Amino acid sequence: MKIEGYNNLKNIILKLKKGDLEDVPPFFRSKAFSWLLILIFASIITLLATVSLQYVPSGIVEGMIAPRNIKADRNYEITDEEATEKIRGEAIVGILPVYDLEDAVSASIAERIKLAFANARVKYQSQMDLLRARKQKNDLLSEEESEALRNLFAENLGVLPSQAQWKLLLGERLDARSENYLIDLIIKALEKPVIAERVALDAEAANGITVRRKISVDGESSPEIKETTLKDLSHILTTDEARKGIAKIELPNYEFRNPEFASKIKVLAQELIEPNFGLNRLETQKRRDDAALKVKSVVLKVKSGEMIIREGARYEPWHIKVIDGIRNEKSRGMYPLEFIGTFVLVMLFIVFPFYLAERFFRRIRPSKADHILMAFIAISILLIERFYILLAPGLHDAFFFNAPITALHYAIPIAGGAMLLRMYLAPEISMVFALSMSVLSGLLLEADMNFYVYIIMTNLGAVIAVARVDKRSSILKAGLLTGAIGVAAIVGTSMIGFASASMSASFSGMMWGILLSMIGGIACSIYTMLAAPIVESLSGYTSDIKLLELANLNHPLLRELIVRAPGTYHHSHLVGILGEAAAESIGANPLLVRVGAYYHDIGKLKKPQYFIENSKSGENKHEKISPNMSALVISAHVKDGMELALSSGIPKRIADMIPQHHGTRLMSYFYAKAKEGENPDVEKVDEKDFRYPGPKPQTREAAILMLADTVEASVRALKEKGSARIQQTVERSINDIFAESQLDDCELTLQDLHDIAKAFVRILLGIYHQRIEYPKNEEDKNEISIIDENSTRETDSLESSPEEESQSQGS
Repeated sequence: MKIEGYNNLKNIILKLKKGDLEDVPPFFRSKAFSWLLILIFASIITLLATVSLQYVPSGIVEGMIAPRNIKADRNYEITDEEATEKIRGEAIVGILPVYDLEDAVSASIAERIKLAFANARVKYQSQMDLLRARKQKNDLLSEEESEALRNLFAENLGVLPSQAQWKLLLGERLDARSENYLIDLIIKALEKPVIAERVALDAEAANGITVRRKISVDGESSPEIKETTLKDLSHILTTDEARKGIAKIELPNYEFRNPEFASKIKVLAQELIEPNFGLNRLETQKRRDDAALKVKSVVLKVKSGEMIIREGARYEPWHIKVIDGIRNEKSRGMYPLEFIGTFVLVMLFIVFPFYLAERFFRRIRPSKADHILMAFIAISILLIERFYILLAPGLHDAFFFNAPITALHYAIPIAGGAMLLRMYLAPEISMVFALSMSVLSGLLLEADMNFYVYIIMTNLGAVIAVARVDKRSSILKAGLLTGAIGVAAIVGTSMIGFASASMSASFSGMMWGILLSMIGGIACSIYTMLAAPIVESLSGYTSDIKLLELANLNHPLLRELIVRAPGTYHHSHLVGILGEAAAESIGANPLLVRVGAYYHDIGKLKKPQYFIENSKSGENKHEKISPNMSALVISAHVKDGMELALSSGIPKRIADMIPQHHGTRLMSYFYAKAKEGENPDVEKVDEKDFRYPGPKPQTREAAILMLADTVEASVRALKEKGSARIQQTVERSINDIFAESQLDDCELTLQDLHDIAKAFVRILLGIYHQRIEYPKNEEDKNEISIIDENSTRETDSLESSPEEESQSQGS
């Protein structure tokens, strides 16, 4: 049952790869199936990147013994709340309390004094004028009038003067001198900071305070603020101290009628004193809050695979913080969001690069089977990556204990996927796969920018390094070259790190990276050599190494071909030589063309005598049968070749070239012969009966094989093979094929055709070169004639083309 299921899966993949979808169930041909595969693939990668199977103990206390090793399953950044709060507290303590020194206080009191004197003076003057109008002998105010005026004065001043103080003020007639004296007392008293209480201020004596002085500027709506730090707080007065200090103020420029005026008014000034200095609680709290917010959280960084605690060790505070942090991280219930976010990114990195590549680059047209191959390779690499992450701590402790734990990631054979894929698919497809794989691998490792550079460069380097693999050792060389490219990337990023203060880099870390990069390159080679046989057996893809095995002339089909159809065997070798040279000239796969040439005519084994190159007596069997029968016999070798290839296990890349090397070309000789004997009344000759079944060449290599096969047969049919005639025949054969639109489905350009023709002519001139005719007897020893190609040059026009002559003989 297992073998049957394996074979069924293999057959489906082969049919998808071949494009033969008739026998494939409809669901497997639908777009829904393609999207289902993409969703499954993206889900698998997302699970690999997000799922965690880490053991996280609970209920641990300091001093307990760990029953088992605990490692980080991925990168964690755990906030140390205790340490963070401690630093925040220190930051808050470092913010000095803010006190405001208000110059506007003295100005406000002065304004009240001015207003009180002004209003009282006007009222007093009007009352005195009224007394004079009455011509009273006594010009003193009545008690009621005096009391009313005192209350008016107190209403504007904010302080009710005593009877004694009021009599003194009236005695001075509320003049400007009295007003200015009171104002100057207030200004002098409030020159120093005056605070209501010193209790809170004394607590700040050790550290000092921040003083903001608000200075009113004429014409400005908001005061100007000057800020200083004050350490000496001794000169700051309380309200009581400032009031007592007024009694000691001497203003010598003032003289009053009553000598007691100054002392009594000083008492009034004491009552007017207000604090001009106080704690700004809002500003202080704001600054402390800002300072706390600026404090960055203390983060405990734990790298993926890092050993948190070993079995038998005692739990210390650091262990408890880390384990509690990991548990909190896992218990947040955010995994669905993490999964969805990662899934979206994975879908973008899978779909978008290939969509752009297939949209704008003609050569990138992967089949469904190619997509399945890429998916399996990607999953295998990511599984290896995930497994390696679990093993990394053990490897680190056993072999690389001095290396940074993250440096071990350089040894992961991430580039092995691109290396393996390049052995089977075109370089353009492999490049796109390499870029997508780089991002997905970095996502799984939670890599930094330096490691992303390393992954991208090694993936692209692997595609280049394995471009031509003609033996097993070439894979190892490709791995070493990939590792060397990784070394260059590590050295470059490390040098940048040495020069940058924001990046951490060390010389020892760079040296460990170099060593592990080379190990990673060798690991890529090992992965490729182990995975290649599995890919080839399951999917039918063919690598250059497999092609070399098929190029062995001891292959049963080739050994049978040389015995039963020696002319075809010789023809196949010549076609292989021509095709290989042409492929090299345009950058195609020369090995594929050569091996395809060896097997392209194996169908002639069924009826070798009907092909003139295998006729020993020169007999042409087609003279005895009708043109229709000849066409059936000739075209049948394509079908017979496909059947032989399938039964002999010839890979699909080679088998596909058997029908494609003839395309849908017309067997013109037999068609013309049939038209000559056509009787329209009996049966009409149908051109389709004289065409090969096709398809047309789908690849550059298949197209080269078609051109080489036609050119070799045409040149072989020439009676005289001078250089000019060979070149003419080559160009005519290529032009005919191009004119018949046989090359429409491949990607050969006109420049490619020109280079192919030059390669053909060069090889054919080497094969059919001029020779020396040696003398046959002693008399002719001195006569040596050289066959000159100019002496045998033919005319440009011939009765029949070499190609038609070769077709007439069944070549």
